Amino acid sequence: MERENGSIHYARYAKSERLQRLLAYLLDGQVRTTLDIIRGAGVCAVNSAVCELRRNGFSCYCVSRSKPALYQLTDPDAARVHSARLLGSKGVVNG
Repeated sequence: MERENGSIHYARYAKSERLQRLLAYLLDGQVRTTLDIIRGAGVCAVNSAVCELRRNGFSCYCVSRSKPALYQLTDPDAARVHSARLLGSKGVVNG
């Protein structure tokens, strides 16, 4: 598979337990710090993981340029629907 220049390699959500854990943690729609996500979802390299969620079609953003970085899933209901679509018969991520 070829990549666009400047694009990152990213995991496919349906095959990534790490991205599914991250989404499940963010489904409450709360703003989370990097440390919150590391502890709560067991995900390192949070900025990269959030970028991977975006590449998979989820609206998850860094909402602060200050330190610490703050992340939020902007539409949890749409994320649940999109997750179910991507997971197909595997089910829906709970959160």
